[in-house]
Amino acid sequence: MIKNYKSELNILLSKKKKEIPTVFSVTAYKNIIETLRETPQKISLLSKKFDNKTSLTPVIKGKWSFRETLIHILNIEILIYTTIYPAYLLEKPIVYPLHAERDIKKLNLFNDFTLTELVNEFKSERRKLLNFLEGLDYKDLDRKIIEKNKTREESIYWRLRGLALHDFTHIHILNFQLGF
Repeated sequence: MIKNYKSELNILLSKKKKEIPTVFSVTAYKNIIETLRETPQKISLLSKKFDNKTSLTPVIKGKWSFRETLIHILNIEILIYTTIYPAYLLEKPIVYPLHAERDIKKLNLFNDFTLTELVNEFKSERRKLLNFLEGLDYKDLDRKIIEKNKTREESIYWRLRGLALHDFTHIHILNFQLGF
């Protein structure tokens, strides 16, 4: 494990943000898709370091366990569906400001899943998202949503960028914690 991985993570994240800037470009979108496509493979590889029991124990005391991290990533995937699908199907839909930890976690959707089932569920959910994205035209990425009680509009591209950066961050945190 790298002792002070946060500073190294910030450096890596700064580089990644340059690859996928806030302003749309075809290259940036391709980088987002590549990141989203790689995440299930990386999760699968990391999961091999754990079994059902060890996945419950944080690698670093006070941090999330592998299982908690994976459930968090799945909860984020659910939030993406509640925003980008309406943005594609409706004109500037108003979506509820749900949060993965504060709201979706309460649903206990994955409580009885084994580690293998969690990994497979994530792969399946991500596959559905990627299938959806493959059917989009670039102009669709600019379709907007508005979160309830906010005035700022966010695009499908913006949400996907956030998801890619989220994936990237959690994969690197796990790598640092496991000493990769």
